[in-house]
Amino acid sequence: MMMRRTTIALGGQPAATTALGPPPPAATPDFKHQASREASHELNNSAGRQQASQEVKNSAGRQQVVYRAGSGPPLVWLHGLYGVEAEGPLIEALAEHYSVFAPLAPGFADLDELDDIRDIHDLALHYDDVMEALELPEAVVAGHSFGAMLAAELAAHFPSRVSRLVLLSPLGLWNDRYPVADLFGLPALEVPKLLYADPSRAPSSGDGKPDVDKVIALTRGMTTVARFLWPIPDRGLARRLRRVRAPTLIVHGDQDRFVPVQYVDDFLRLLPNATCKIIPGVGHMLLTEALDQVLDVMMAEEARA
Repeated sequence: MMMRRTTIALGGQPAATTALGPPPPAATPDFKHQASREASHELNNSAGRQQASQEVKNSAGRQQVVYRAGSGPPLVWLHGLYGVEAEGPLIEALAEHYSVFAPLAPGFADLDELDDIRDIHDLALHYDDVMEALELPEAVVAGHSFGAMLAAELAAHFPSRVSRLVLLSPLGLWNDRYPVADLFGLPALEVPKLLYADPSRAPSSGDGKPDVDKVIALTRGMTTVARFLWPIPDRGLARRLRRVRAPTLIVHGDQDRFVPVQYVDDFLRLLPNATCKIIPGVGHMLLTEALDQVLDVMMAEEARA
């Protein structure tokens, strides 16, 4: 399996794709870094492997970073609150079955990237531009949390782009009977208590203390996410879900204290063709607390497709 680094220019033609070389003998792909004359940056996923990609700008000056792994049918992965870095294990596992394209959401690297993205509609247009630049007329689109909301918005705004839709712990709806918790009013160090059924599963430095780098990454991500979720995460998605054509899988933890599990029923009611899987004993951070179960559900759904 070969890991590739892709440079794209939104609104134009994709630049050449540079092969980063085969991964080491391990079964999962490795995100490796090579020197480049263009701007680039590195991340380390939770397994300690480097992920590298280039920063590019479109004609309006908007930057976009895309991580790529695997081979097979295309899957666009839209990350959650902690960014792409924290979801490396999932990306690597999916790369055994798919060509995975994982764009870093605008604002997660540089808040200035949000200057010309005013609302959720602009953000949906942005991801349509990304798929156009990557020459992906259609793909499986999956996401977690905030990324799941973006995946649903993309599928509602551009139904033909999405062949199948996978929503893990999705945000995007509001119900006064079971409101989404106010994540933005909490001190950063208190956030894991809301996101994890077992807060001890939250990233730590190994001595029981919170991982400062992860806390900083979450804080930066939350600054971005707040633009689209605060004061409540209702930007009209409920009115648009009827437009989604793709078969949809919803996966949720029954101990989610951030986005109550009752929202699964709301998504099922609003989506034309949706199924769900509730994982017991798990909170909002499915990819940490129940990664293997999530993958099993996604692969079972793929087999039935």
